[in-house]
Amino acid sequence: MHSAIARTLRPLIKLLNIAIPQASDLSGVLAACTSLEVIVLQVDFLTQDGVLKIENNSVKFLQVTFPYEIDRIEVYVTCLDVLDIRFIKGKRENFIIAGPNIQVNKNAWVSDHGIHTPRLVYNVSSYLAQEKKIICREVLVSDFHDMRRDGSLSVTVDMTDPKEVEIVKEVLLMWATNKMIELEIFFKNKKAPKDEGECSTNNRAHKNLLEDAKPFPTATFRVYNVRLYNFDGSNEEEFAFASRLVTQKTVVRKMMIETTSFPPTKKLNAEAAVAKLMELPKGYKRLRIECF
Repeated sequence: MHSAIARTLRPLIKLLNIAIPQASDLSGVLAACTSLEVIVLQVDFLTQDGVLKIENNSVKFLQVTFPYEIDRIEVYVTCLDVLDIRFIKGKRENFIIAGPNIQVNKNAWVSDHGIHTPRLVYNVSSYLAQEKKIICREVLVSDFHDMRRDGSLSVTVDMTDPKEVEIVKEVLLMWATNKMIELEIFFKNKKAPKDEGECSTNNRAHKNLLEDAKPFPTATFRVYNVRLYNFDGSNEEEFAFASRLVTQKTVVRKMMIETTSFPPTKKLNAEAAVAKLMELPKGYKRLRIECF
């Protein structure tokens, strides 16, 4: 064991640079800490044999770094909002995650060239909107050069909720310029309620956030590839957001919009919206926009 930190203030456990004989040993430790909300693991297992199980209904933030391959990792978490994969040596089929808030569609931490890269999976929730200081910026960007992340991001967001949009902006700003490989955006089915007494100032702020001439999140931010899921062609906020990505030099290579899982009517609406996106003046002339 090189060094270890285990803390339970503000129910958190952090294990750094620690060697553990086998995965089941760590499973037992985590199973005993039922009230944890934040788990940070940077662990070497001395044997590949075994299964690491993380079962917890309180955890909202999980960060993992596993330099050596193990048989399987199983994560069962009902409240998880942030999954920060720094490094996992292994294939997607050996990483099982069951959490209603987390979307992991593929071997997300391995690039098309077989290179392991960091992946942040982020469900923007009311908990994070209220308690985002707990999931501190230092935890999310530590160990990255110049305190800026690289790798890719998967984010689930309601574009009709100004608080959630603002959090997405803050998360994107954690990346260094030209360092984001892929951005996956999962638009939520449930949209923010429009109460009769909703503050008009809040509405104006949200409108300005989407229609302001300033690039989102900044003029220098670039991402090579973007994938959009559950893109509703009739939703003004989602279309305005996608339009800005196209016209303001945010996306460099490709924007992919998933439509194959839609029912016929919704698919037609989405494809019509994609056709409109294709007609927009592109920030990068070689940018490809297509459905999948």
